[in-house]
Amino acid sequence: MLSDLLELPSTWLMVTLGAYLVGLKLYQRSNNSPWLPPVMSGFFIVISILWLTGTPYSTYNQGGQLLSFFLGPVVVGLAIPLFYHFHNMRKQLLRLLLAIILGSATTVTIAVALTHYWIGIDSITLSMASKSVTTPVAVAITEQTNGLPALAAAFVMVTGIIGAAIIPALLNWLKLDSPQVTGMSLGICAHAVGTSRALELGQEYAAYSAMAMTLTAALHAIVLPWLF
Repeated sequence: MLSDLLELPSTWLMVTLGAYLVGLKLYQRSNNSPWLPPVMSGFFIVISILWLTGTPYSTYNQGGQLLSFFLGPVVVGLAIPLFYHFHNMRKQLLRLLLAIILGSATTVTIAVALTHYWIGIDSITLSMASKSVTTPVAVAITEQTNGLPALAAAFVMVTGIIGAAIIPALLNWLKLDSPQVTGMSLGICAHAVGTSRALELGQEYAAYSAMAMTLTAALHAIVLPWLF
């Protein structure tokens, strides 16, 4: 009976949602610590359940695909804060595009160079290249560049968590913590996790982060398969 239940996609859909809600509760009890986002604690809860039940990823992913379906509408929903600040962004369009291009180039170049130097395994290096874009885009890019999609997804999660935790504090210390700079930095370097953090900081932060995340993902999707 239990084995049949573990084979159902709906079971793993509910497990994932339940793990996220538990993670959200822990996040709130930690006074919204950026080092304990719901996505991280929920991730470890799901991994623990998969390990304890001996369930392969392929079985779990049947339910995970149901959640992936809703990622598109969620990203589209980020257009709401963008709408309210688009008039300001339009005035700064060239500067914003230049910041995204230079920021993306910097994060990819440093990550690839250090991974190649320290590890020297091509598949890992290629998987690291897409660490700063949201998971579905990173997986698609990695498949085209002959990297390891599962590893790329892990790099994306770690990058997002570290970026969301460090960037606001670092920019505050440097006295560069305007909504535009912080939002752009979170979107370019920490993708969806960073944008989630930006939503907590305010609507203007979220608008710039969502814009930067979207354009960075588009830029990486076009350029990285061509480069690698």
